[in-house]
This record gives sequence, C-alpha cells and structure tokens, in this order.
Amino acid sequence: NAVPMTLEGQEVYKITDIIGSEPDLGVENLKGSGLIAGETSAAYNDIFTMTVVLGRTVGIGAYLVRLGQRTIQKTTASPIILTGYQALNKLMGCDVYSTNDQLGGPGIMYSNGVSHLAEPDHLRAVTAAVEWLSFVPSARGGLLPITDIRGIDEIERPIDFCPSPNTPYDPRYLITGCENEDGKWLSGFFDKGSFQEALSGWAKTVVIGRARLGGIPMGVIATENRTAEAIKPADPADVKASEAVIQQAGCVWFPNSAYKTAQAINDFRTEDLPLIVFANWRGFSGGQRDMFDEVLKYGSLIVDAFV
Repeated sequence: NAVPMTLEGQEVYKITDIIGSEPDLGVENLKGSGLIAGETSAAYNDIFTMTVVLGRTVGIGAYLVRLGQRTIQKTTASPIILTGYQALNKLMGCDVYSTNDQLGGPGIMYSNGVSHLAEPDHLRAVTAAVEWLSFVPSARGGLLPITDIRGIDEIERPIDFCPSPNTPYDPRYLITGCENEDGKWLSGFFDKGSFQEALSGWAKTVVIGRARLGGIPMGVIATENRTAEAIKPADPADVKASEAVIQQAGCVWFPNSAYKTAQAINDFRTEDLPLIVFANWRGFSGGQRDMFDEVLKYGSLIVDAFV
C-alpha cells in the first residue's frame, strides 16, 4: 500500500505497508512480532515474568519463552522450536528428524537451561508455577512473602549437617539437610523442606534455587564439589556426529556453569530476593577448549549481573 505525497515539490508515493502474496504471510507480521518481543524483554526487568509451556511453541513464540527467561516446560508434547521437523526434513531432502521433541523437547531445552523446570503434566506444571510465585513479592519492590515456619522448623537452631574434610558430598544436603545413617534428621542451612531447585538439568557444576531462612525467601547459589557430566547430543542431520560426554571437575566454573550463575543472579535480582552464595570455587576453567567456548565472556556476565 502507498499514499501520494509531495516531497521537494515533486509528487511521490510513500509506502505504508508491504503485504505478502497471501494475508498474514508477509513482512507485515514482523512489526507485531518485534513489538511483542521487545515488550517481553523489557517486562523481565519491570515485573515477574514466567512462561508455562504446555503445548507446541513455534517461532516468535519460542523467542518469547526465552525473553521471559523463567520457563516451566511439560515433558510431553510441548516442544519449544523455531521450525517444525517436517519443514527441516523437506529442506534437507530426507527424513532426518521424526518428532519436534528432537529439536525442542525437554531433553534439549531442560538440558541447555532454556527451561528452568520440567514437569510431567499440566497439574504439576501449574503447581510448580504457584510454588515459584510463593517466593516472590506481589509487586516489584514490595514486601517479601514471609512464611510462618512454626511446626516445620525452628528459627534459632544449629546447622547439623557438616561435610567431612576432603570428601565429596552433595551440596544440596548443606542447603536442605538430610537424614544420617541412623535416620536422624540433620538440619541444613535453610528451613526444612523449603528448597526449590531450578535449572538442575543444565550446567551441573553449579546448584541454584530458592529457599527460606526463618521463613524469609531467598535465592541460593552453591558449588557442586563432585565431578559432573556435560552431554552434547549427536545431531541426526550430521551423519558424522556422535554424542559427546564431557567430564567437568567440581568447584570449577566452566562456560555453561558461569552462564548459569549469571542467569540465576539476574533472576533473583528481578524477583527482589536476597541472595546467599556458598562460594567454594577454585576458579574458572582456562583450558583451550573452555577459552574457545567463551568462558571469559560468560564469566564476565557474573560481574555484570552483580552490578
């Protein structure tokens, strides 16, 4: 579409719209998509944003999931994709992929940190969302939702769990507490049963989540001191590709775990949560592979998140 106008004394036409060959298939859609994406990105810093993915999310929908950052994904029939597998198969001229889950199912999105939580059904997904909301003020800058823990735990109490020197242990026991060999409860740092871990499928050398201390909601970041595995799946589109299993030492920041740490700090900041970091890192992994995989870039994001 165009409208006539005068420019420097000449009659010209001003283009107002570019319409595709069919309605709703042209570049006119990009204006709306770009507006939605920009508003979602800005909203992350202004309000609490969360996406519960209960069905197929495609194209701009997939980007909106990521721009809102916090994501709960149902484990079945809820892929987060840019292009459907049929279109990719047509592009490559052969049947490489058989389902959309190969492209954006929880095996991909929960393992790479796009999805914070993966739940088996609608009810569990909505329940997880409500539990997450219970840690967050009703408005930015509002009062923290403090929980009455009487009958559940004591505010004035010792921390019973104590790791043995030079012995690997699960850092979640320090956070949540655990039972010893005799069945006696050893209390952890936070209130009993309050820890809700997130992003546990990704970058396993760092543990992050939300917990309560004396009923006060807080963000928590802890170091995994045991060796973890990072798995990179083989792409069916590459006949020479094979699954790669990378061993990652404990107490070390790798590119993915540095990014996870920065992501968690930003999430807690925009949720107005106090943050406790159990810092037990020896430093960043500076080998050739990790330097190539941008550990310097992702490590810098931690500082950016704190300031």
